[in-house]
Amino acid sequence: MKHTIFAFCAAIALTSPALANGFDRIASAGGDITEILFEFGVGSKVVAVDSTSIHPPSVTELPTLGYVRGLSAEGVLAAEADVLIGSDDMGPPAVMDNLEAAGMRVAYAPKGTGADRFVDKVRFVAEVLNMPARGEEMIVAYEEALVEVRARAAALPRKPRVLLILSVRDGAPIAAGAGTTGSDIIEISGGQNMGDFDGWKPMNSEAIIAAAPDIVVMSTAHAASLGGPETIMARPDIMATPAGAQQNFVVLNAQMMLQFGPRAPVAMNDLITAFEALPDH
Repeated sequence: MKHTIFAFCAAIALTSPALANGFDRIASAGGDITEILFEFGVGSKVVAVDSTSIHPPSVTELPTLGYVRGLSAEGVLAAEADVLIGSDDMGPPAVMDNLEAAGMRVAYAPKGTGADRFVDKVRFVAEVLNMPARGEEMIVAYEEALVEVRARAAALPRKPRVLLILSVRDGAPIAAGAGTTGSDIIEISGGQNMGDFDGWKPMNSEAIIAAAPDIVVMSTAHAASLGGPETIMARPDIMATPAGAQQNFVVLNAQMMLQFGPRAPVAMNDLITAFEALPDH
């Protein structure tokens, strides 16, 4: 059975409240943070973003700050922003120190864990923008969406064994282990993460075969760069698993499923839909 899902999310109507903290020009680093800022209704104040910020599509027309972990002080300062709001891994540290020394306010999002990753980031942005009411509205909507996700996950006939492959490096798949956003989304959606290690690490063929996943999850961009999901599913090690034998896989937008932004529940529901389509045994 081949099962491919591409997740789409309808555009959300946004308001444009004034910023109580007086930030008229915001630089954003991290696709999740950029999406959250637009959800707060301050998208018109965002003047520059990093290269991982691709949603909403209009942000691709803004000046770029570079990669979230490889920003340059010159690029950020050129945006003439009042504040730089970024993911927890924004950097490098020396550049951030230089920006703060130059008088720019730099705000890092917390890491968070599990489903609370989004909640923690929203509360962080709400504090920076001094918009607590809007933040709580977003959290309520997210938690309501999670009620549906958890109900669907609880109704699954079993917990499928899942292998989430982010990319392939030097011939070895880079898979989600414990403590990753990939592991979080698998478990919230009712699956078992078969990455028996911490972090994102390569898995050799023996480990993949031993893991015996029922389904393989891939990111859209990396699957395409490797010649399509069928290329990964045709690997001898994958073919030696239940997922490979039955061609059970799902392809999801990496930003939606891994960054825990506003669209994370959409990715969770898409993942559960793929789980529901698996054979019971």
